[in-house]
Order: sequence, then C-alpha cells, then structure tokens
Amino acid sequence: MWTCRLDRGLVAMEFTVGIRSCAGAFVVAASLMASAASHAQAAPGITINTSAFQEMEVKADDGTVTRKLVPAARVVPGDEVVYEITYSNGGADSATNLAINNPVPDAVTFLVATNPPTAVSVDQGETFGNLGDLRVEGLDGQVRPAQPADITNLRWTIATLAPGAQGTIRYRVRVK
Repeated sequence: MWTCRLDRGLVAMEFTVGIRSCAGAFVVAASLMASAASHAQAAPGITINTSAFQEMEVKADDGTVTRKLVPAARVVPGDEVVYEITYSNGGADSATNLAINNPVPDAVTFLVATNPPTAVSVDQGETFGNLGDLRVEGLDGQVRPAQPADITNLRWTIATLAPGAQGTIRYRVRVK
C-alpha cells in the first residue's frame, strides 16, 4: 500500500512490506511498516521502493558457488532477511535533506546495514540519535545503554539527491 502526499513542495510516502506468522513460519507480506519522508526543500518526483530478499547459495554448472539475493517469500525464526530500499529523483529539481525512515518490526531484530543509518531510534521513532548515545529501560527498571537489538527505527538522510540520481540501501534483520 502506498500513500503519497504532496504538501507545499514536501513529499511524504509511506508503504508496507511485511512479515506475518503463518503456520509456524513467517511469510513476507504487507505488514512491516516502512516509511520514507523527505524534509525541507524536497522536490516532487522522488520514488522510494523497498523489497525483501533472502540470501541463497547458487551452484553453477562449473561447480562454483555464489551467494544471490532472491525474493523472500517464506521465512522461519532464525532466518535472515535483507531489505533493499531503492530511491531516485525523477523530478527536475534537487531534493535536499531526504530522510528515509524504516521502522524495525517486532518480529525481527536489526543486524547490520550496508550503508549505516544516519540515526536510529529505540522508542518507536519518537527520538533519533547515535546508538551509543541512546538509553533504554531494562526489564529490571534500570536504565542501560541501548544495544542493536533495541533498535525500533532506522533513518538515513541524503543531503542532496540531484535530478536523475538514484541510490540503494540494504539492511539485514533476523526473524525472531
């Protein structure tokens, strides 16, 4: 589901991709909320897409083995999923301060990103910062430094996206 809004030169997009439980396994479906919003002086024409993949080993006829991303259709706890976000500027003007925000669903744990996020959140996107600067309350009520497993949202900020420019962000999660 895409929801697009143009408001005084600002573009906001939201979409869902998702993982849902199905007979003890998880199925990639339309439930993982991911959103992208451009802030301050963004131009119309921004396109953002997300896809979910699994990494598979593929054996060629000559016996060589390579790793390949294939669309994720069914995953079980312990499986890793690679999310790929592609973005482009099909407009005539540069977009500035483009922020791509992706909530990390409860069904997965963030592992790593090929392009480290500009900022993360551990409170459902209410505040963002560097992971090392964030704190969470533990089960014992004590405040402790946030860990990667505490991340609830990821944010990448692209300072300037020129007309015709495009990019890709990938991040890996593990299904709980």
